[in-house]
Amino acid sequence: MKRKRGVVFVLHLHLPLLLASAVRDERLLLRRLLSVSLSLSLEMETETETETEHISCLLAVLPLLLRSRCPAVAALAARLVGAASLASLRLNHAIAADAAILTALLHPMRMTPSSSFLSALLDLSVSSFARHRLRHHHRALPRLLFLLSQHPKPSSSLLRLILLLINTSTTHFFGTHNLSPHLLQIALPLLSKFHNSSSLSYMQTLFHDLSQTIFRISAALPLPHPQFTSHQLSSYIFGTKQSDFQHFLLSFWEKSPLLIKKASNSNKCSHQINSLLTSSFNSPTHTIIDSILQNSLTCPATVSDDLDLNQVFNEIKGSLGSSLIYNQDIRILKTDSQSHCKEQHFPFIDKWKKAFQNGYSIALKGMQFRSDQIAPFSLAFSELFGLPSIGVNLYLSPSGAQGLARHYDDHCVFVWQIRGCKCWKILKDPKPVMPRLYESIDNTFASQTSGEIEIILQEGDILYIPRGYFHEARTVINSTSPSLHLTFAIEVERPFEWEGFVHVALHCWSRKLNQKSDNSYLLSNSEFPNITHTLLLHISIKLISDQSPAFWKLCMVASNLKMDNQKSTFDHLINIINEESNFIVAFNWIKLVVEKREEESILCMRWLRNLYDDICYDNLLETLEKYVVVACNGKSEEALADFVQFKSSFCKDVVYEDACACFLSLLKKYREARRQYMKGMLSLHRKY
Repeated sequence: MKRKRGVVFVLHLHLPLLLASAVRDERLLLRRLLSVSLSLSLEMETETETETEHISCLLAVLPLLLRSRCPAVAALAARLVGAASLASLRLNHAIAADAAILTALLHPMRMTPSSSFLSALLDLSVSSFARHRLRHHHRALPRLLFLLSQHPKPSSSLLRLILLLINTSTTHFFGTHNLSPHLLQIALPLLSKFHNSSSLSYMQTLFHDLSQTIFRISAALPLPHPQFTSHQLSSYIFGTKQSDFQHFLLSFWEKSPLLIKKASNSNKCSHQINSLLTSSFNSPTHTIIDSILQNSLTCPATVSDDLDLNQVFNEIKGSLGSSLIYNQDIRILKTDSQSHCKEQHFPFIDKWKKAFQNGYSIALKGMQFRSDQIAPFSLAFSELFGLPSIGVNLYLSPSGAQGLARHYDDHCVFVWQIRGCKCWKILKDPKPVMPRLYESIDNTFASQTSGEIEIILQEGDILYIPRGYFHEARTVINSTSPSLHLTFAIEVERPFEWEGFVHVALHCWSRKLNQKSDNSYLLSNSEFPNITHTLLLHISIKLISDQSPAFWKLCMVASNLKMDNQKSTFDHLINIINEESNFIVAFNWIKLVVEKREEESILCMRWLRNLYDDICYDNLLETLEKYVVVACNGKSEEALADFVQFKSSFCKDVVYEDACACFLSLLKKYREARRQYMKGMLSLHRKY
């Protein structure tokens, strides 16, 4: 207790002396007084309100001390700021809230970084409030970035401070800030430097932090102007007439394979498209792959229906800047010519050349995130088919080799042959039922069929393979050059199937219904509000869709080609819902899910949270459980009657045009989220 009173007394005594010494610039006395104050503040484990008050008064003279012409005095004052910032959250907030102290801390940062002042700023930045204040201080980032740009070998403290301010931001502040391009110009070369020095632990930490910063900034910046449009890509692949793409959709899409020979168009755009793609691969094959693998980082998987950049960033930030991960990013494999089904894997990425010499193929995923030349093709394909994104994989196979075993895909693919040639074998009979995306793959059907189509793919040729068709490919044996091709995966996710469009239509109709003051078709004393009937009808649509492949097809409402049959397809599906929606079936399914706690059964509906604000689809199981409790409490007959009336009204009054507008709005949100991720990953893969 005596020590505490002594600390208060000394601090109280120091205040007038410090102020007088600072005004008269008595440097020796200042240094002594500041040294004593610093020692006392470092010894204090906790402080009373009285001590906090006196320390706060001491901080009032800090702007004057921090600007002292004596470097030793200024450094001691900065150390005192750091010690006080770490002593208590109250003092930390008090310092951060004082604009004069922040300005004084940043004052010596005009030309050269001061280690004591940088340490003080880092100590101050332990609190989110202080980081927020620094981020929004008009001098903080410009001065810190200026220092970073002026010093070829910036101090780790300076770099850590800048990265900390950016990586802990919870807003898109840096994406819209006018300093973002300037910061990227500084940060990207540093990324290459740290990547080459990543054997040192502190360099690894800086590399990962820098990767997060670059991703964060790049993701929020606008995309460059497209080098070609989806219409131009369609003309290059399918033909210059609009009816050519329409003919493909009506005759081949999700129906039959198609070989598209190398485009013979000689117009300027066709040449630009061809040269853009081939320019990425105009070096020797080994050089190309070496370059790609040396500069490639992992592209962490994200939840497909996460549309918030901050949420996505929080999920993947721990992986940003990490090396390639086998199976997630790359596979090295081969299939014995005697067996169509058995693959051998070689998971040693750094020894890929040895594996390649022994007949292994290289399969690298996510090329749309790794190459500025390939990304425009992914974007154009997604626009063409009305989807949020298109995945691109690269396959390199040595002469006479087969990579993947015979298999089918749960999505359609366009195979674009870049180098060499490859022989493709496609079984004539597809799976009896068209597969859906992410459903389990069963390749046993392949051995039970007979008859196959053989196609030799030459450089520049494109092969379309619908989902569900078994296929395999082998490099032509008598060819001396390896084969290099890209596959563009047209993955139809649940929201963009016809089932998804019907769910969107129900959302639009129920939203309109809730805005009406008179819902006369519902019982006035109903235990089941509109929101509950809407949820039950969503469940019923899901169950009908599970049994009807017509709901699994790609909805082309958002594609560049406006198909005339879209409205008639929608009307047909609504008739199916009207005839087959069954309250008892849906209710019993809900009861079973609730009893067995089968959350996996409803994960495919989680994307509906991007439509509704009033239903918690993140905890859909709890919502269903509440419904079961009410309906099982002697109210099942009322629930049945209300549901039938509700469903009939929806099928009669739903408006196709309303659903189209909402569907396009949802697609826009998905595209924005996917493109933010793409922009961030592309920046991390650029070479400097």
